[in-house]
Amino acid sequence: MPKYLLSKRFLTVSVLVIFLFSIPFLLIYRPFSATIWIGFRPVRHLVFTIVFYAIAILMMGLSKMAMYHFQSRRELTVGKFILWALSEFVAIALVYIAFTPIATGHALQASLPVVFKASLCVGLILALPYGYLSLIAANKALREEYEALRAGIGSEDQSGKLLLHDYKGDPAIALDVESIFYMEAQDNYVQIYYESEGKQHKYMLRCPTQKLESVIAGTTLVRCHRSYIVNLSHLEKFMRGHNCATIVLDNPDRKEVSVSKSYYKQTLAHLLELNPAQDKFVKRT
Repeated sequence: MPKYLLSKRFLTVSVLVIFLFSIPFLLIYRPFSATIWIGFRPVRHLVFTIVFYAIAILMMGLSKMAMYHFQSRRELTVGKFILWALSEFVAIALVYIAFTPIATGHALQASLPVVFKASLCVGLILALPYGYLSLIAANKALREEYEALRAGIGSEDQSGKLLLHDYKGDPAIALDVESIFYMEAQDNYVQIYYESEGKQHKYMLRCPTQKLESVIAGTTLVRCHRSYIVNLSHLEKFMRGHNCATIVLDNPDRKEVSVSKSYYKQTLAHLLELNPAQDKFVKRT
């Protein structure tokens, strides 16, 4: 599975894309089907169209939430993903069939051929956006891997590099510590921001942040927040306030990262250990 396809952002976008795609699709498909009642006229059909869409979007949203939490605990293979999608097709098709007698005033028996035809129609509506988003996710992952290879990741000579493993324990990427700006946790993923050829790139690693703490020990990387690991060699400012602090990095977008109370002491101690002339970094606000 393309790793970006199961990210929270892509799953959310997929619901929106499917919704926008389905409207013109059904309006074009309607003249060729005797059972399609979705539309803007008459008013009765419009009301039931809005209600049906609201239920369908709710079902899709709940399905995507369940899929996201499932894949955070177990591996979601292509086969399981297809079966999951098929179950969405059938579930929404059954809701459509249930609405049809009320919306049209004509009975529609939920026979196997009817369910199949309705599921096929829903499947076309869902499959095309799914395919489009899958291509985008796969392309994004391939571009990321390509940039990683250009940066020297995956080369045979890994001396002096920080080797990071995925959630299975398999080696994933190797980076020069100096090239890393920071890492940002996103649920069960970690987004790594690094520099290559004078430009900032990012790499998504499926791995809990806790597992990285032992790997970064003894380096200039330090965990300063529940969601962040920063590289103190790229520190521009360490701004101390009352029971709080903010780190400003020297990456292109001058990333500002909050230092949480629970990680404040270890972050400051690590900073002072690495920078004897810490006065030029530590500023009071």
